[in-house]
Amino acid sequence: MKKIIILNWVLKIFIGILLLAIPINECLRYNLSNEAITLMYKDSLFGDFSPYIMLVRIAIVLFALFNIQKGLQAFIKEGFFNVKSSDRFKKSGYLLLFISLFGIIISLLVMYQSPEEQTLSDIIMYLLLLAIGIGLLALADVIKKGNTIETENNLTI
Repeated sequence: MKKIIILNWVLKIFIGILLLAIPINECLRYNLSNEAITLMYKDSLFGDFSPYIMLVRIAIVLFALFNIQKGLQAFIKEGFFNVKSSDRFKKSGYLLLFISLFGIIISLLVMYQSPEEQTLSDIIMYLLLLAIGIGLLALADVIKKGNTIETENNLTI
Protein backbone atom coordinates (compact mmCIF):
# COMPACT_ATOMS: atom_id res chain seq x y z
CA MET A 1 0.00 0.00 0.00
CA LYS A 2 2.96 2.33 0.64
CA LYS A 3 3.99 2.12 -3.01
CA ILE A 4 0.50 3.12 -4.11
CA ILE A 5 0.56 6.07 -1.71
CA ILE A 6 3.95 7.14 -3.09
CA LEU A 7 2.69 6.77 -6.67
CA ASN A 8 -0.39 8.81 -5.76
CA TRP A 9 1.80 11.66 -4.46
CA VAL A 10 4.16 11.47 -7.44
CA LEU A 11 1.17 11.82 -9.78
CA LYS A 12 -0.15 14.78 -7.78
CA ILE A 13 3.22 16.52 -8.07
CA PHE A 14 3.49 15.72 -11.78
CA ILE A 15 -0.03 17.04 -12.44
CA GLY A 16 0.85 20.21 -10.52
CA ILE A 17 3.99 20.73 -12.60
CA LEU A 18 2.03 20.25 -15.83
CA LEU A 19 -0.62 22.68 -14.64
CA LEU A 20 2.09 25.27 -13.98
CA ALA A 21 3.74 24.63 -17.35
CA ILE A 22 0.62 25.52 -19.34
CA PRO A 23 0.34 29.20 -18.28
CA ILE A 24 4.13 29.62 -18.45
CA ASN A 25 4.09 28.33 -22.04
CA GLU A 26 1.21 30.64 -22.92
CA CYS A 27 3.02 33.64 -21.39
CA LEU A 28 6.16 32.87 -23.35
CA ARG A 29 4.17 32.45 -26.56
CA TYR A 30 2.26 35.67 -25.88
CA ASN A 31 5.53 37.63 -25.64
CA LEU A 32 6.56 36.53 -29.14
CA SER A 33 5.71 38.77 -32.06
CA ASN A 34 3.16 37.66 -34.64
CA GLU A 35 5.93 37.29 -37.23
CA ALA A 36 7.90 34.98 -34.95
CA ILE A 37 4.84 32.84 -34.25
CA THR A 38 3.99 32.66 -37.95
CA LEU A 39 7.57 31.69 -38.79
CA MET A 40 7.65 29.10 -36.02
CA TYR A 41 4.50 27.30 -37.18
CA LYS A 42 4.55 27.92 -40.94
CA ASP A 43 5.70 24.36 -41.82
CA SER A 44 3.57 22.74 -39.14
CA LEU A 45 0.72 20.41 -40.02
CA PHE A 46 -1.88 22.58 -38.28
CA GLY A 47 -0.23 25.93 -39.03
CA ASP A 48 -1.10 28.70 -36.59
CA PHE A 49 -3.45 26.35 -34.73
CA SER A 50 -0.57 24.08 -33.64
CA PRO A 51 -0.21 25.55 -30.14
CA TYR A 52 -3.94 25.14 -29.54
CA ILE A 53 -3.88 21.53 -30.73
CA MET A 54 -0.95 20.93 -28.38
CA LEU A 55 -2.88 22.55 -25.54
CA VAL A 56 -5.84 20.22 -26.15
CA ARG A 57 -3.50 17.20 -26.22
CA ILE A 58 -1.90 18.28 -22.94
CA ALA A 59 -5.35 18.79 -21.40
CA ILE A 60 -6.37 15.25 -22.41
CA VAL A 61 -3.18 13.80 -20.92
CA LEU A 62 -3.78 15.83 -17.74
CA PHE A 63 -7.33 14.50 -17.52
CA ALA A 64 -6.03 10.94 -17.98
CA LEU A 65 -3.40 11.44 -15.26
CA PHE A 66 -6.02 12.97 -12.98
CA ASN A 67 -8.22 9.89 -13.46
CA ILE A 68 -5.30 7.57 -12.71
CA GLN A 69 -4.55 9.53 -9.55
CA LYS A 70 -8.21 9.38 -8.48
CA GLY A 71 -8.22 5.63 -9.16
CA LEU A 72 -5.19 5.21 -6.93
CA GLN A 73 -6.86 7.34 -4.28
CA ALA A 74 -9.88 5.02 -4.42
CA PHE A 75 -7.46 2.11 -3.90
CA ILE A 76 -6.20 3.78 -0.75
CA LYS A 77 -9.65 4.60 0.64
CA GLU A 78 -11.79 1.65 -0.48
CA GLY A 79 -9.37 -1.23 -1.04
CA PHE A 80 -8.09 -2.77 -4.23
CA PHE A 81 -11.29 -4.12 -5.78
CA ASN A 82 -13.75 -1.27 -6.25
CA VAL A 83 -15.83 0.02 -9.12
CA LYS A 84 -14.54 3.60 -8.87
CA SER A 85 -10.96 2.58 -9.59
CA SER A 86 -12.05 0.37 -12.45
CA ASP A 87 -14.04 3.18 -14.08
CA ARG A 88 -11.24 5.72 -13.60
CA PHE A 89 -8.59 3.41 -15.06
CA LYS A 90 -10.85 2.53 -17.99
CA LYS A 91 -11.38 6.24 -18.80
CA SER A 92 -7.66 6.89 -18.57
CA GLY A 93 -6.89 3.91 -20.77
CA TYR A 94 -9.19 5.11 -23.53
CA LEU A 95 -7.84 8.67 -23.31
CA LEU A 96 -4.24 7.46 -23.56
CA LEU A 97 -5.18 5.21 -26.49
CA PHE A 98 -6.72 8.20 -28.26
CA ILE A 99 -3.72 10.45 -27.61
CA SER A 100 -1.23 7.81 -28.70
CA LEU A 101 -3.04 6.98 -31.94
CA PHE A 102 -3.49 10.69 -32.67
CA GLY A 103 0.23 11.26 -32.01
CA ILE A 104 1.29 8.36 -34.24
CA ILE A 105 -0.91 9.69 -37.08
CA ILE A 106 0.55 13.19 -36.69
CA SER A 107 4.11 11.81 -36.58
CA LEU A 108 3.52 9.85 -39.77
CA LEU A 109 1.93 12.83 -41.52
CA VAL A 110 4.83 15.18 -40.72
CA MET A 111 7.50 12.53 -41.20
CA TYR A 112 8.97 14.37 -44.20
CA GLN A 113 9.49 17.57 -42.14
CA SER A 114 11.49 16.14 -39.26
CA PRO A 115 14.65 14.04 -39.01
CA GLU A 116 14.24 10.25 -39.06
CA GLU A 117 15.55 9.92 -35.50
CA GLN A 118 12.95 12.33 -34.15
CA THR A 119 10.12 10.61 -36.01
CA LEU A 120 11.27 7.23 -34.76
CA SER A 121 11.59 8.41 -31.15
CA ASP A 122 8.15 10.06 -31.33
CA ILE A 123 6.55 6.88 -32.64
CA ILE A 124 8.29 4.80 -29.95
CA MET A 125 7.04 7.19 -27.28
CA TYR A 126 3.48 6.99 -28.61
CA LEU A 127 3.68 3.19 -28.83
CA LEU A 128 4.72 3.16 -25.17
CA LEU A 129 1.75 5.39 -24.36
CA LEU A 130 -0.43 2.98 -26.33
CA ALA A 131 0.89 0.06 -24.26
CA ILE A 132 0.18 1.97 -21.04
CA GLY A 133 -3.37 2.67 -22.23
CA ILE A 134 -3.95 -1.00 -23.05
CA GLY A 135 -2.43 -1.94 -19.68
CA LEU A 136 -4.82 0.40 -17.89
CA LEU A 137 -7.78 -1.14 -19.72
CA ALA A 138 -6.59 -4.62 -18.71
CA LEU A 139 -6.09 -3.47 -15.12
CA ALA A 140 -9.63 -2.03 -15.09
CA ASP A 141 -11.00 -5.40 -16.22
CA VAL A 142 -9.01 -7.25 -13.53
CA ILE A 143 -10.26 -4.87 -10.85
CA LYS A 144 -13.85 -5.23 -12.07
CA LYS A 145 -13.59 -9.03 -12.12
CA GLY A 146 -11.96 -9.00 -8.68
CA ASN A 147 -14.79 -6.86 -7.34
CA THR A 148 -17.32 -9.36 -8.71
CA ILE A 149 -15.48 -12.29 -7.13
CA GLU A 150 -15.13 -10.43 -3.83
CA THR A 151 -18.87 -9.63 -3.81
CA GLU A 152 -19.77 -13.25 -4.55
CA ASN A 153 -17.38 -14.41 -1.84
CA ASN A 154 -18.94 -12.05 0.71
CA LEU A 155 -22.44 -13.29 -0.21
CA THR A 156 -21.32 -16.91 0.21
CA ILE A 157 -20.09 -16.29 3.73
